[in-house]
Amino acid sequence: MNYKLIVLAPSTGGKSTLMRYLREHTDLHVVETDEAVMKANNNVWPDDNNYKDQVLLPKVTNEIIKQDDVLFIASYIPTELLRTAKERGFKIIILQLTLEELKRRNAKRMNEESYDDATPWFKGQLENYQRLTQEGLVDNTIDGHQSISQIVGEITRLIDSKPSAKEITL
Repeated sequence: MNYKLIVLAPSTGGKSTLMRYLREHTDLHVVETDEAVMKANNNVWPDDNNYKDQVLLPKVTNEIIKQDDVLFIASYIPTELLRTAKERGFKIIILQLTLEELKRRNAKRMNEESYDDATPWFKGQLENYQRLTQEGLVDNTIDGHQSISQIVGEITRLIDSKPSAKEITL
């Protein structure tokens, strides 16, 4: 089984839950952005967001999209790197959630887990995903309101599916 997938999901979109579930219930090689950024920064979260976004994120993304058999989970990847990933055979999937659901999850996380407020990022993330879709960079969307097992079922079906004639035409 060969697979190259990027799953994009907004803040509070279920990325950590998805990562844990995939690691516990599948043999897929799963990489998550925050883990990769920390690893590239000597296992410390960077204090400087510009350094994280301009140096570390492109570095780890470039390393990951050179791999085969990888499922990369992120909230944001620069558009040019997504284009490069597609050229290298990656399918790009968006885990789609409503703004209302993101706000509900955010409030719960803030209350129960003392997370910072993520609402300032939601609108920009959702607009970015819409733009990526309009530009033809997104291969599939998955309804993020489903149970985690249903989401993983859709992801594994995408991995198991054969490429379409369009995908194999040179």
